[in-house]
Amino acid sequence: MRTAAVLIACATSALAYSVTVPNASQGWTNSGSQTVSWEKVSTDRANFTIVLTNQDRSVLSQDQTLASLVDGDLGTTQVNPPGEGWIVGGTYRVNLVQDSENLNSILAQSSEFNISESSSSSSSATVFSSSTTAASTTRTGTTLIATTGTASGASSSASSTGAATTSNAALPVSVSNSGFVGLLALLGAMLF
Repeated sequence: MRTAAVLIACATSALAYSVTVPNASQGWTNSGSQTVSWEKVSTDRANFTIVLTNQDRSVLSQDQTLASLVDGDLGTTQVNPPGEGWIVGGTYRVNLVQDSENLNSILAQSSEFNISESSSSSSSATVFSSSTTAASTTRTGTTLIATTGTASGASSSASSTGAATTSNAALPVSVSNSGFVGLLALLGAMLF
């Protein structure tokens, strides 16, 4: 009788959800949304919740719910990174669970996979350029700079798409030996 129950349990589990991506050879990167793919049979639940887990709690301190009420008939979906982003590391798994209230009711589990550094992560650059002399001021955007010698000027950032934006954030003010004169010039410029 026990043998029959074990065989039925094994046969039933063989016909349940199966996570196909991510897997040991096709992991994720730390950039943007990631793909989760699965196979299902007609007797599987209509929907499920996707949870990211890692037994190494130094990599992922707690399980992260990535998507809830996912339609099982889709076969694939994109999941967005959790609040702290995708943390680079190994031994990750994706669990398909019953719902967000039953995270321990695992319907399927991926094989272990890695989240690796993306080779196409967006990058940004900051450009500083401007020079002034003692007791002079330069106004760039909405930022006022008063220094001696060479100072920081306009701040610009660009992403991998090539778009550039100008920042109106406060920039560092360099004060050297004649710092007092520069501060007076800054104060004077702010008052006028």
